[in-house]
Amino acid sequence: MFQTNEQLLKAEIIAIGNEITTGLIQESNSTYMAKRLNEEGVDVARVVSIGDIESDIENVINEALRKSNIVITTGGLGPTHDDITKKVLTNMFKSEPKQDPKVLQDIENFFRNRGKTIPEYSKPQSIVPHNAEILYNEKGTAPGFLFKRNGNSLYVLPGVPLEMRHLFEKYIAVDVRKTGKNKIGHRILNTTGITESKLWEQIGAIEPLNDNVQIASLPSHLGIRIRLSATGENEAETQEKLDKAERFFQDKIPELIYGKNDESLEEIIGRLLLDKNQKLSVAESCTGGLIGHRLTNISGSSEYFLEGMTTYTNEAKIKRLGVPENIIETYGAVSRETAIAMAEGMRKVSGADFAVSVTGIAGPTGGTKEKPVGLTYIAVSGEWVCECQQFIFPQDRERNKERAAQSALNLLRLELLKID
Repeated sequence: MFQTNEQLLKAEIIAIGNEITTGLIQESNSTYMAKRLNEEGVDVARVVSIGDIESDIENVINEALRKSNIVITTGGLGPTHDDITKKVLTNMFKSEPKQDPKVLQDIENFFRNRGKTIPEYSKPQSIVPHNAEILYNEKGTAPGFLFKRNGNSLYVLPGVPLEMRHLFEKYIAVDVRKTGKNKIGHRILNTTGITESKLWEQIGAIEPLNDNVQIASLPSHLGIRIRLSATGENEAETQEKLDKAERFFQDKIPELIYGKNDESLEEIIGRLLLDKNQKLSVAESCTGGLIGHRLTNISGSSEYFLEGMTTYTNEAKIKRLGVPENIIETYGAVSRETAIAMAEGMRKVSGADFAVSVTGIAGPTGGTKEKPVGLTYIAVSGEWVCECQQFIFPQDRERNKERAAQSALNLLRLELLKID
């Protein structure tokens, strides 16, 4: 990522296993290691997944060792016939196999602690390359290895996530902490309610930031995340660069940014409701309870969330929320008028300060020329306000529901920000 910074250690991660390249499992080890390496000031240049093919493993590792200070592999260290990583590396580094008494003892202890004796098929895991440093694994039966070549390091870890994380923290994190020279920092600015092209059109030129941070746009159907990345000689310098960049974006798009890093929209809404001493209720139709689900995922939400109703049919809207029958007959269940009546009715029956409603056509059926699939109305009712917006979401049913819930929460956020 930081190609021009020669002070940063460079790393590559190689995930090995046919189960990964065939899509039978979702590989998560590289995500964990890349994040942790960045936290320790190591720039991850590449992440590769390869199958259990000897020539591929050898070629990819050799290429990585020519380019990077640190190379980490995971997978292929088990006792079965398809675990060939140790065999490939033994040949690559012209190693003589030898038995390591401590590894054998660790394996015996592993099984003994589970009330078992060591099976014969696990004993060969104590055979290790003579010219590798052994990474002793108390969490499993496969040790890891550290090979050196031309000053660069190859760490070989098991693929089991628990064991990989244990060895990473025990050995790799400690090693890079000793040798790393710079710090890397990332910050995510979360936005919603605008398309990617319009977002960057509104932001305008970002050249003033280029000397201090790297900027990336990360779009999804729920919003655009702006990733800021910086390096510095220490944590303070790195954070100062990120703070300066964040202020730039806050000045440009203050209402579009709802949170940072892992903060969710429902978290932000919970804080706003608490800070402004407001209670909330929700009336949902096409989202089927998704808005209430998201709000109540936040611990302590009972302090501000009173209740939610999923009034899916016209009869439920009339009976539970008091929506006048003539409104639905005249304008339809999916209409601005019905959404407003739902929100106002929910606020009255619940006694909340604010109520949010949503009604729409999630699809894939049910649309007409006048009211296409994806048409959604969202309303927010408060004592002094009743705001309603129309949306057309061009996605499938599940995404339409998710986007409607996101838009409803964001509309509520914007109304809450207006309260003094």
